[in-house]
Order: sequence, then C-alpha cells, then structure tokens
Amino acid sequence: MRAARFFGPGDFRLVEVERPSPGPGEVLLRVRAAGLCHSDLHIIHDELGGYPFPVPLTLGHEIAGEAVETGPGVDPSLIGRRFAVFGPAGCGQCAFCRAGRDNLCTESLAIGLARDGGYAEFVAVPAHALVPVPDGVGDAEAAVATDAVLTSFHALANVARVRPGETVVIIGAGGLGLNAIQVARAIGAYVVALDVQPRKLELARQFGADLALDSRSVDPEKPLLDRRIDVVGDFVGNDATKLLAQRLVSRGGRVVLVGLGSVAGSLLGLRIVADEVAILGSFWGTRAELATVLDLIGRGVLRPPVETHPLDEILTWMQRLREGAVEHRVALVP
Repeated sequence: MRAARFFGPGDFRLVEVERPSPGPGEVLLRVRAAGLCHSDLHIIHDELGGYPFPVPLTLGHEIAGEAVETGPGVDPSLIGRRFAVFGPAGCGQCAFCRAGRDNLCTESLAIGLARDGGYAEFVAVPAHALVPVPDGVGDAEAAVATDAVLTSFHALANVARVRPGETVVIIGAGGLGLNAIQVARAIGAYVVALDVQPRKLELARQFGADLALDSRSVDPEKPLLDRRIDVVGDFVGNDATKLLAQRLVSRGGRVVLVGLGSVAGSLLGLRIVADEVAILGSFWGTRAELATVLDLIGRGVLRPPVETHPLDEILTWMQRLREGAVEHRVALVP
C-alpha cells in the first residue's frame, strides 16, 4: 500500500509498504480521509527542539476511516462502520485517563506521532481510540475534527472556559483559528479575529467574527476595543503573537496558547503578576470532547472548512502548507 513516511529531518516520502495487520485490541481502518497539519511540518523540518520521533514513521494524526478488520479481543461488529480516530489514544488506566484528561496520557503512543498514522491507505489503531462518525458528517470533516476542530474546542471551551457575553480575540485565522471563531460564537462570545492576510480576515468574517483586523495595525499600548478583552487565543504561537496576546488581554483575563510557531517566547512577568493574567497551555483535546465536536458538526453548529485532494499529491500540499498557501484545512484521500 502507499504511505507517506518520515525518515528523518527533511526526508519525507510517499513509498510502498506492507499493509498492516491489527494486533490484539486493534482495528484496521481503510483510511477515507486524513487531514494535513502544521505539526507535521514541525516534525519533517525538525522544528520542535530535537524532540525524538521514531523513524521511519507514517505521519498523519487526523484520521477518519472505515473498519475493515479486527484484531484479537475486538468486537467484529465494528467492521463496516465509520470512525474518527482520537489521536492521543490514551491508555485508559493512568491517572490522567481516569480523570478524563486522556489527551495528557504519557503511557500510550500518539497515532501519527509515535506510531504509524493515517497518511496511508490503511492504518491499525487501538479500538478504544475510535469515535463513531454521526450520519451527516463527511469523511473530510470527521478527519479534521480530530485535531483542527477538537484543539480549538478544547482550548476555548474547557481550558480558557469562555463564557457567554465575554470578548474573545483569536490570533491567527487559519485552519485552527477559523474553527476557534465558530466555537467562541457558539458559546455566545463577542469575537475579534487578527491576522495579516486580507483573505484570511475575509474568511474570519464569513465564519462569524464580529470584527476582523490586520494585527499589524494593532497598537497594544492603546485599547483595541471599548470593552474588556476576557480571553486571547494565540493560534499562531510565534514570539510576536505570544507577546501581542499578553499585551492585549485585559486585567484578570486569560491567554490560551495553542499554536507552536516557536518553542520559546517571552513572558511579561510584571503584567502577568500585577494584573493576574492567566497564561494557559492547551494541548489537543479529549476523546469525550471529540464525540461532542462530531455531534456539533452533525447538527450544523460547527462547519469546519476543508478541501480534499488525493494522497498522491501530499508532497505538493505539504509544500503549499509551508508556504502559507492553504486557506483553511486540507484532507487527503487515498
């Protein structure tokens, strides 16, 4: 079968490999869609501070597929059903998993990051990582829901705990940011989107932003609005946006860091302490939240923007993603 594999920094190729077989507790999925993610670029180009990824590794952690074979100990009635894959998987036994924070499990192997993922025709995954895809949710939508939507939902709904009537600033109107805008609006917040690309600002307005501004025109020394800013979500994560987020948020507000544009950045210590600004990290989301997100998509509350392309074009689309030429989200179809 075809699979796009990471062989080391700068070495990412579409190759032929053997079709996997599901082991005990696993299910073999025929991949129906796998979403592209900036995190894959960080891996391919060694931008995560030398973090050790196994090689060779089939990347792709946003997966939707159809169960075609079950391993020992797995109910065969799963065969023929559509599932989204909860990427962190979780072991189900550790303190984090027992507390419902399975996105922080350190015992399991994240799919597409620590074990082979979905940039392939087939992938074997733990059965407990499967979340049923509701009727009315397309394969591409289900795939990107597992990260691009789940991450935004987790960051705003459960980490920052956005409340109705609050003001939320979203920095970065890309694949994550456009979903974050929808999540914040669904909660009932007033939403401001910041980006540097006119087209992305236009999309931000289309997806529900009350106000969309070029971040280069923002003076953090002057009030951005005539209302307090309760939450700033940084979905870019470079040094400049982290500083901007800290400067924009109102006294007693929350900054939630999601993007991984850089692995460092400055903290405004006096501002954080004297104004009691909470700096919150947010990673992916939980399996329970993924089920919620898929339900929201199925009911039309969230509409994740996604386009599809053949898996054979993955190198082209990875390059376009790196160049900033992808407007929202791309899902690859084998």
